[in-house]
Parts: sequence; C-alpha cells; structure tokens
Amino acid sequence: MKKVIGICILIFSLGVLCWASYFKAKFLTAAEAEKKWGVQTLDIKKFKSGDVASRAPMAVDIIKRSLYVNKTRQSVREELGDPDSYYFSDTIYAYKIIPFPGKDKENWHLVLIPDEKLEKIKEVKIHKKCCYQSPL
Repeated sequence: MKKVIGICILIFSLGVLCWASYFKAKFLTAAEAEKKWGVQTLDIKKFKSGDVASRAPMAVDIIKRSLYVNKTRQSVREELGDPDSYYFSDTIYAYKIIPFPGKDKENWHLVLIPDEKLEKIKEVKIHKKCCYQSPL
C-alpha cells in the first residue's frame, strides 16, 4: 500500500512539474522588445490591416506608452481589429506581431489581458507564443 501511495505521489509530482514547465510563459519587457525590434509610433490603420511584418515595433510603442491599459475591450477591437492570435482564452485578445517563421523559431504576439469584469484592459504584454517543448 505504501508503495502504491509513493508511486501516486511521484506521478502527481511529475505531472505538476511537466505542467509548470509546459505552460511557463516568456514575456519581453519594453526595453527587451525595443532592443529586439526597435520602436515605431502606432499606426492603427497599418496594425489593423494585418501588416504583421511591421507590427513588432508598433507593439513596443503600445507597451511603452501603455496605450490600451484602462481602455474598454470594445475600443481595442475597434482600433486594432479582430484578434488574430490566441493566448489561453478568447477573453484575452492576442495579435501576431511577427510573421510565423516556421518550426522551432520565435513567434511573438501582443496580449491584452482584461480586468476581472472583462470590461477594460488591465495589462498589455508581449508573449513568446511558440517553441514550447514537451518535458517528456
């Protein structure tokens, strides 16, 4: 019986470690993102058109100036268009900021995290979307 309990605890512990490793999120600070892509003033028309190749430096501007923090989710969608990426839930708007470069390459997106009431944007981050490797 002790052996079975020990094995169950070991399996549970490994599961927790795998889950934490798999869902570990990588975010860039504004300074890191600016060093990586530079900064360009947000051009809403260009961003909304889906010109993914030029979105990264505009995303840096969004982060640096906190342009969408405390704005309604509706106004964000009107300005930036429909989200074209995904981050854990449809309630978190996500926009591709660099073209998908292929397998095992960096893929980043801008995520706009809502408040608890899902009315306004609480936080905006640049998240590394790809390259997760299973710990198994």
